[in-house]
Amino acid sequence: MIATGRRTSRPIVAGRVAAGRIVTAGVLAAFVLAGCAPAPAPGPDVARPVPPAPTAPAPEQASAAAEVTLPWPAATPEAAAELQAQVDRGAQPWLLDPSEVAIAYAAAAHDWPDAEAYPGPDGTSVDVRNADGERLTLSLAQPGRTGSDGIWVVTAEQG
Repeated sequence: MIATGRRTSRPIVAGRVAAGRIVTAGVLAAFVLAGCAPAPAPGPDVARPVPPAPTAPAPEQASAAAEVTLPWPAATPEAAAELQAQVDRGAQPWLLDPSEVAIAYAAAAHDWPDAEAYPGPDGTSVDVRNADGERLTLSLAQPGRTGSDGIWVVTAEQG
């Protein structure tokens, strides 16, 4: 065989066809496996439930995020049961911590993204303060299951 500086195309084409089949099989396997994998556990930046927007906010609450319906984030037993089921499946673990629920409530109801929570001694109240020194006292309850694996909801607010 005389070296011409060119390769024959047959081995390259056969190699490309084989490589194309391997890549296609790999892509299909990735899609199939992705559909079978459990949903990843949410991290700390998990989206929290946002209450519906108010129909007409009061002028003094123009800077508030939204009017919320108590209990929050679940206003009905059915909504609480659905949230509990989500948490049981690994979603929204912040609902198991009354301080986190209180902070999320302050952000949703009062537009306090910088709130800090201070649990009360009774375990069912949380003081929430923002950077400007404003303060709320929230009452919380576990509507379905009690204990470390039961969700918390805000039931009352005292300003």
